Amino acid sequence: MAAGSFYIPGSDKVPLGEDAHFICREEETIGVADSVGSWAKKGIDSGEYSRQLVRNIELSIQKQKDQRNKVHPMKVLNEAYFNTKCQGSSTACILTLTCDIIYAVNVGDSGFVVLRDGVIVYKSEIQQKGFNYPFQLGYGVKLDDPSVAQEIKATVKIGDVIVMATDGLFDNVHNHELEKLVHDRLVDLRKLGTFLKMLAQKIAEYALQKSESKTLYTPFAEECSKFNKYRLGGKRDDITVIVAHIFPP
Repeated sequence: MAAGSFYIPGSDKVPLGEDAHFICREEETIGVADSVGSWAKKGIDSGEYSRQLVRNIELSIQKQKDQRNKVHPMKVLNEAYFNTKCQGSSTACILTLTCDIIYAVNVGDSGFVVLRDGVIVYKSEIQQKGFNYPFQLGYGVKLDDPSVAQEIKATVKIGDVIVMATDGLFDNVHNHELEKLVHDRLVDLRKLGTFLKMLAQKIAEYALQKSESKTLYTPFAEECSKFNKYRLGGKRDDITVIVAHIFPP
């Protein structure tokens, strides 16, 4: 599995942003985390929690991979969570490939889709307690722990594309738009690494464009309507996109 990524912070005032992500190429494992921005109101760097969590995830991956180089996402998430002690909270999504099976854990409203021939064949579920209130790991009271994580197992095929992202993508880009962005560039996947980063950038920039709209009916606008909050337009946020391609061993 090859992968590339692109990140657009939600504000120039916070250059590091609130998202964090990783790609462990040798272990064929990827992941994202999205800190909850409301911590900034308390004078806390809200992005620090996601950055520390991701660093601890990478350390855990190196420690926990077994003799077959297999990574266990739930074990990794548990260890990283207990080793992350700074104030804050974050969503988290970790995915690893073993042979033709992906194993993943997901907490909150980050997530991933699997596309086959440019069509979404699997999409992870959003975990939220209410409107714009995702499940979130954190250090402190009234926050979630890894026991709430959704554990995912799915079969993939050579040629499949995985798009993992924070809600900055999924709040602004509909499934059919994401399918078109990937389908239009399937022929270029032969270039692997370099192209995957370019595709991740293309998807992230498209999400940014949608997030700045005041008139489009975005997924976030659709979600608002479910809670009797009627509005149009996108939702400006940090946008992290990882694009992975399943290729022959």
